[in-house]
Parts: sequence; C-alpha cells; structure tokens
Amino acid sequence: MNKTDLLKKLLPGLLPILVYVIADEYFGTNIGIAVAVGVGILELIYFYIKEHRIEKFVIADTLLLVVLSGISILLDNDIFFKLKPAFIELIIVVILGISAFSSKNLMLNMSQRYMRGIEINEFARKKIKQNSQVLFFIFLFHSLLIIYSAYYMSDKAWAFISTALFYILIGAYFIFEIAKNKYLSKHQ
Repeated sequence: MNKTDLLKKLLPGLLPILVYVIADEYFGTNIGIAVAVGVGILELIYFYIKEHRIEKFVIADTLLLVVLSGISILLDNDIFFKLKPAFIELIIVVILGISAFSSKNLMLNMSQRYMRGIEINEFARKKIKQNSQVLFFIFLFHSLLIIYSAYYMSDKAWAFISTALFYILIGAYFIFEIAKNKYLSKHQ
C-alpha cells in the first residue's frame, strides 16, 4: 500500500466525521451519530457497487464506526464515536511501526498486492522503509491529537483535527519530500 492508496482508504472514514459534526450541530449527538453511521454504511455499499468487492479496510472502518457509535448511543456519550479515527490510525501506526522498525515490512507486502509483477529494487525498499518511519510518527502524533481533542476540546476543534489537520500534515510531508527530492537531484 503506497501513500496514495493509504489516503484513498482513509478518506471514506473521514466523511462520517464531517456529517456527524453538521448533524450534531442541528439535531443533537444521537442523531449526529446515527446519520454518520448511515453515511458509513452507504459508503460501504457505494464501494461495493463501484468496485464489485468489499475492501477490507472500508469494511473494518465501517464495522468499527457501527460498534463505537452503538456504544456511544447506548451510553449517551459521544466519546466512543469521537475516538474511532484514533483507533483506525493506531492500527495503521502498528503496521507502520512494524514496517519501519523491524525486518518485516508489512507496507511493502501490502503494496505488492496492488503492484503485481513489479519488481521493487533495494533503493525503493529503503525509501519505503524511510517513508514508513516518518509516517509512523505523523500518524502517532495525529492519533494522540485526536484522543486529546475528543476529551478536552470542542466538537468543531475535534472535527478539524480528525479531518483537515490530517490532510494538512500529510500534504506538508509530501511537499517537503518533493522539495527535498528536487533539491537533491539538482545538487548531485
């Protein structure tokens, strides 16, 4: 799974957050959670119709959304719903951590599913490992921010941190990588 695939897989998980914040603002927490779950299920159906298969990551994200939302509604506390993005990211942190800091590169193994028949040389393997290390810390930092914001900040601040801030952090990293690579290619 490369960086673009990872972002594409995370994007559907962020839409229910945005829908929740809007619905919560106008209709209350329980309705907001219910609408967010409905959007998550509709996304799952959409991806099934579009791709004629159920993507494991999307189904895991939707199931986690349904379970944590159900707990939030039963306990009349939205904290479980708010922690869902952090749970997903912490799973990714574990995968990135194993890939970045051990001899077993799960990211490379997962990416080969999408790049069948493409040989990955040693330089590319090293680059994937380096990117996994940086992404590990970005995802870990972002997960901790989500947890903090879920407990101690407003719904709007939590929604910004859970969605837009993620893309800002990843975008800044991509821009930095592009600029660094251009600089290095000019000065070699």
